[in-house]
Amino acid sequence: MDYRFEISLPNSSDFRCEIAIGGEQTFQQFHDTIVETLHYDRSQMASFFTLDKMGNREREIALMDMSMDEEGAPMMVMDSTKISDVVKPGCMELEYVYDFFNNKYFRVEFAGRYDGDSSTVLPLCLYCEGDIPEQCSYDESGDDWSAEPLDDYDDYDDSFMEEFDNGGYEDEEDDGRGGYDEDGYSRGGIRYESLDDYIDKI
Repeated sequence: MDYRFEISLPNSSDFRCEIAIGGEQTFQQFHDTIVETLHYDRSQMASFFTLDKMGNREREIALMDMSMDEEGAPMMVMDSTKISDVVKPGCMELEYVYDFFNNKYFRVEFAGRYDGDSSTVLPLCLYCEGDIPEQCSYDESGDDWSAEPLDDYDDYDDSFMEEFDNGGYEDEEDDGRGGYDEDGYSRGGIRYESLDDYIDKI
């Protein structure tokens, strides 16, 4: 059996799309057709969800194998799950999440049997009308995530480096921290002829 599915936005009639697909075809093929039709980025994650009688998400049909779902049951994966395995008289509506971060999804409703020409290659978009929603939304204030390079190093706090550089290496007077000058190593006002002597006293 070949199916027709109407894809729409929840609580909105601004966008509608209908796709025909064979019952023996997979949710991966369904997903690929949606992405191709809407010109979405194929690299983004997406999932189909079955719904219970109250309209709550029940089973996930994931793009990638996660082994177990939240209930500990084996995960259904798009490329190995047929349409007819899921869409039955008790399950005629799904949700297709295309933006997990913002929980943006489409309603996917069984719209009847597809009786097309035997030469028709499925899946097939039958029509698509209205404004296609953006795949991902970004906060316009996201400029805070980008860092602008400084033109010079004047804005950096160099107090640490100054303290490091002056760690007794060129001080005219030994302040007890120790270091090295032309006469050798020093620590606590005492000078040593070699590094070994200096280490022995540390």
